[in-house]
Amino acid sequence: MIAQAGNLIARWYSIPLLLLIWQAAVGTGLVESRLLPSPAQVWSVLVTEIGNGQLVYHASVTVSRAFVGYTLAALIGIPFAAAMARSTVWRNLFEPIFFLGYPVPKIALFPVFTYIFGIGTPSKIAFTFLECLYPIVVTAFFGFRGIQTRLIWTAANFGASRFVILRRVILPAALPSVFAGLRVALPVAIIVVVITEMIGDSIGLGYYITIWSTRFSFSHVYAAIFVIGVCGFVLDQALMLVRRRVVYWQREVA
Repeated sequence: MIAQAGNLIARWYSIPLLLLIWQAAVGTGLVESRLLPSPAQVWSVLVTEIGNGQLVYHASVTVSRAFVGYTLAALIGIPFAAAMARSTVWRNLFEPIFFLGYPVPKIALFPVFTYIFGIGTPSKIAFTFLECLYPIVVTAFFGFRGIQTRLIWTAANFGASRFVILRRVILPAALPSVFAGLRVALPVAIIVVVITEMIGDSIGLGYYITIWSTRFSFSHVYAAIFVIGVCGFVLDQALMLVRRRVVYWQREVA
């Protein structure tokens, strides 16, 4: 019991430490309280806004948009990466496009997406899909490419069919890299949706932050930022739970 409490403190002590530094910075006047309200003020606004449903509503909009775009990117990106890794023709056709386009800031294309899909949810989902597709495809591609050929040859020599080799050899060997790409892309999905909501929308946490910033009510802004962090943390832990169940032979890495 004591060991578990010690591990818990060792893992999470940075959070109360950050709050203490925050309170000290505000309390001593080192930072103007209007720009950085105290943790108690932010907590009061957070409780009020959750109680009246405002933050819950805007968070549900942002998370649903991020989840749909992220899921579409995973469903399309993982098979696409596998095809790139196993087919020379497919790889030569698409690998240069992905690796040249990876460092390009996709936000430059947001006006195009807005023109095609409108200012609402479809453009946010499409843009999230594009942003998440790159890390998922690139990371999964390296995972599928890194599979040792001798594993496939050994399974084939034992009479395994191509489907069995795919299910029992290729996929299990690539899954750690696949989940690494999924974990990288997950916060990207939330970040992209919030940014695009800040650029132009009337709902979502990005809009909520923008509207309260214009009113100079930074307690509301930090409350929304806290909600974004909690949503990201919960989704990440849910993904890691799935990983521990699927990639059960690497539990110590999860």
